[in-house]
Amino acid sequence: MGRKRLTQFFPGLLPLRERQKIFCYYLGMRLDRNRYAQTYSGLSLPHPMFRASWPLYDFKTGYEMAYQENKAYNCRMAARELDGLVIAPGETFSFWNCVRFYKHKDAYKDGFVFSDGRLQLLPGGGLCQMSSFLYWLFLHTPLNITEQHTHGIDLHLNMPGIPQGIDAAVAEGWLDLKVKNNTAHTFQLLVAVDSHNMSGTVLSDTRLRSVCQKQIS
Repeated sequence: MGRKRLTQFFPGLLPLRERQKIFCYYLGMRLDRNRYAQTYSGLSLPHPMFRASWPLYDFKTGYEMAYQENKAYNCRMAARELDGLVIAPGETFSFWNCVRFYKHKDAYKDGFVFSDGRLQLLPGGGLCQMSSFLYWLFLHTPLNITEQHTHGIDLHLNMPGIPQGIDAAVAEGWLDLKVKNNTAHTFQLLVAVDSHNMSGTVLSDTRLRSVCQKQIS
């Protein structure tokens, strides 16, 4: 049996530990010499490179639909922070660097999160569907994926329209989705969530051919 963490003996310390971890995570990003994308434009770049749409709800989970609604709310709020983002040459996209600012405006709602081998209800639950969707978009671009994690299980297995094996787990302070633009081209994200689907488009300043970087089963 592995050595127990201090927070397992003193659970009351867990919120403090989480805040410390998140603070150190963002401090590390400020010092890692990457230039993170944070410019938005209401004017779209001229060349659509790849478009996709995923269903928002999984009606086969057996869990209360209230938490599916919370997931939809969380993804909708994240989409507002992602829509129009420009990723210039040399810049790095970080999922958390974009969506974390929303929490200063209003709180994310509780949704299901797969953590420590089990499903838990935590604020921001369901954002992994948004990060996985972005991962799918980025796979069809020349952007270099520098950080991506999996849940260990296919959370979207029963959802039609979602490719099997496309997964990008995120947990603030621990797991992120990052891509770097090592090209000479500029890219832009358009992301929206309506009452049934999340949709997205990657645009570029030059006409480029979309080729998926991953073999999908």
